[in-house]
Amino acid sequence: MSTAFGGQYMVMPPEAEQLIESQIVIQPVESIGQSAAWLSYHHVVEKLNLQAHQSAQHKQDNFVVEALLTYNKYPTLLTNLLALELWKTNVFPLVQAKNRENASMRLYFILYHEATLSNLLEVAFYHEHVVESLDDDLMLEVVDYCVRKLTWLISLPRSAIAQQTTFHKSGSEIVEMMRTQSPANELARQQMEIEFRIAVQCVTILRYVAERLHLLPLSIVSRLMDTHDVLLSLVVLVENPPWTHKVIEDGTEEVRWKKFSHQKWKFVEPSDLLVLTTTEAQVWLAIYYLLCTQSAREHYQITQYRKDQLLRVRKYLNDLLLDQLPLLTAIQRYLDELSLVQAGTSVVNCGSLVMETVPYARDALIRKYRKSGEYQRIAETFDTMSESLQRTDDLRELAQVYQMEGIEELLDADETALRMDTKDEDNKDGDVSETEEMPVPQSVRLVVRNTPPQKKKALIVEIDDENDNNQGAPNDSESLQPTLVIDFDVDFSNRKLLESRSSRYYRYPLVPTQDKLNRVPVHSHAAVDVHVRIDHIVTSTDSDTTQLKCPDLELPSNSSGKIWKQIGSLEDASPMILLCQFVPSHGNQSDDDRAVFELALRTMFLSVPC
Repeated sequence: MSTAFGGQYMVMPPEAEQLIESQIVIQPVESIGQSAAWLSYHHVVEKLNLQAHQSAQHKQDNFVVEALLTYNKYPTLLTNLLALELWKTNVFPLVQAKNRENASMRLYFILYHEATLSNLLEVAFYHEHVVESLDDDLMLEVVDYCVRKLTWLISLPRSAIAQQTTFHKSGSEIVEMMRTQSPANELARQQMEIEFRIAVQCVTILRYVAERLHLLPLSIVSRLMDTHDVLLSLVVLVENPPWTHKVIEDGTEEVRWKKFSHQKWKFVEPSDLLVLTTTEAQVWLAIYYLLCTQSAREHYQITQYRKDQLLRVRKYLNDLLLDQLPLLTAIQRYLDELSLVQAGTSVVNCGSLVMETVPYARDALIRKYRKSGEYQRIAETFDTMSESLQRTDDLRELAQVYQMEGIEELLDADETALRMDTKDEDNKDGDVSETEEMPVPQSVRLVVRNTPPQKKKALIVEIDDENDNNQGAPNDSESLQPTLVIDFDVDFSNRKLLESRSSRYYRYPLVPTQDKLNRVPVHSHAAVDVHVRIDHIVTSTDSDTTQLKCPDLELPSNSSGKIWKQIGSLEDASPMILLCQFVPSHGNQSDDDRAVFELALRTMFLSVPC
């Protein structure tokens, strides 16, 4: 919503402060996923996380990050993150409701909540004053948490990512996997996908911590450099990056490459393989700050083993990489010098610390719940509660978060929360006849009739004077634009299976056959007809044509931002729905107050219920 605060926000600054002050509270392990208060807290954190990312994306004042600092809520978020990690490790394996369909959505909320918390911390740790504000004990917990995720990522077989997730599967393989998997297996798949995303986020958090090494106390530096030896873990990620995947096309044996960047897997052209993604850059930046800064060199002792491991990355420092990150020349120079130096065989036993700080928050949680049978009791309580859960209720709660204004631009058609549970409840017995008869769009034709502005008719008309009676016609014809016809192709490669409050549907991006959308003016009260040519998966009958009509777009006549318009709705039993994005046209407009407000088409999606 565009407001007096000067931008478009999903959560207004006063509302964010109120939510942070009242809703961000400690969530015990036994309440996770079970109480209405926890579910409300989960949705609040999700909203705040989305707003924090929107502010960062638009380079605005990040009032969510600042409010969390003002109300001292970062310790609360970190404590809840550790409690959730403990729940996933010790309670989730004991939950029997994993095999029940009605509990699958709630369990996904719990798994996904950890990703939300780590994602919010990733945004917050970009700000130096946030890192500096945390006390030593909590920073130790952050470092240990990130290292645990990093260790999991390094130990994860690359084949497991390809076989057990949907990251590298085709659309048909994904649909088949989701139809054949049991609820428990689907949750296991979703858990692995979420863990992978969290681990990538933790690499970024570690990089932010390493960048502020000169601000951190000796105990944290020692934890990073000596206890965990994070540098050597980063070397492994450079040599065997889990965010790069080789795809061999069936039949053609053509090799293609994919890279994970901005929480998405994308195909990369061979010419761009050496172009750094954001994820890859984080690793190199972390190595730089842990190897070449003065605060790191003062505390990191080079042994022969460490020397051998560090020199393994020297071959990756080519000219193209140095052109993209010039500061890496310092690493190259350091490694060249290191190769000429004789290192010791072991670390000299003269540590910087006589007494070392150890993290206490996670140990305190473990001690609290380590009593025999405590985890089993929590799991049984969840199983009992889940019997009364309704999947539609959880979907309704989810829709309240992901129907906020501006969410489309931020999430870029959303690949996380809305693509969670795609099982067809109506086909549990294997009957797929309805799916087989699902209409498949082939092409779309958009017919736009720009109507003139409505003028009030005269109360008294001289019916005998034909000329006077038609005086208004020339003016109307001047403002009436000719009918516009735009043809679109359907982009099947980017089809997504999504779920709304009460239905499931495929969403297809539409691609204009001619690149002229920006030159097509659409009036705010234009009439639109949509002609969709469809085929069926099984039946081989001739193609049908489905029509959607909108006699008046009723678009705002003074908007300066993006406008979304939906043509057709499930409530009206429309066979499909067209979603259009408009932006104000920059063409010349009359100064007359009655001038028609023109917009330009940008993005188009066609949704087909399934």
